Amino acid sequence: MKILLDELTNKNRKGVTLNCFSPLVMIITFAIEISLAVYTFIKSRKAKSDVGIVIVLVFLATFQLSEYQICDGKDALLWSRIGLFAITFLPVMGVYLISKLKKEAKLLKIGFAIAIAFAIFFVFIPKTINGATCGGNYIIFDIKSSIHSLYGYYYLGFLFIGIIQAFKGMQNEENKKSIKKALKWFIIGYLSFILPLTLVYIIIPITRVAVTSIMCGFAVIFAFIITFKIAPIYHENIKLKNK
Repeated sequence: MKILLDELTNKNRKGVTLNCFSPLVMIITFAIEISLAVYTFIKSRKAKSDVGIVIVLVFLATFQLSEYQICDGKDALLWSRIGLFAITFLPVMGVYLISKLKKEAKLLKIGFAIAIAFAIFFVFIPKTINGATCGGNYIIFDIKSSIHSLYGYYYLGFLFIGIIQAFKGMQNEENKKSIKKALKWFIIGYLSFILPLTLVYIIIPITRVAVTSIMCGFAVIFAFIITFKIAPIYHENIKLKNK
């Protein structure tokens, strides 16, 4: 860990920085995402819809708050557990929201089972996480290497499953035009943080130790998309199903 921090510090001295992920931005992002969650909750109650989208926004906000607290010198281990618990459910929650629109729930139960297993590991199993370090512009989580690799496969795997399911839903002629539009926005939303992350990953190799932090930083774009482009269609669809 010390070697990684030293290398990060040296890179920052040479001007290779990502100031868009500073602690100030973390707390601003938290405020934005929690505000979007409150707004979406009010809309979902009016539409008598479920709160799936609200949960996604709250989890995104919780992760940003966790990062800020770590950089502010709070209990790094505690806030690492809280942050990782929150974002562990995001990929499978995306698949859940898509399945509610396209009326197909393949791999959903498996996804939730995997997410719950990782959440239990992160919160209750000693040495799974050994804390985290604020690198100035992002967070480096000290996760046990064997768990970290499996977690990466789960995370990226279910993000791509979400994209594939959304694309298939768009191709299904039985789906209404509005549902296809929402599924299209899901794909755009996913790509809004996957593509920038990939670009950073390639251009600035040292940031590869902070993929989780950087990806969730870019995910604020997805937060706006899911609030203003997907949620209205999602709530309307759920309301029609409940009639």
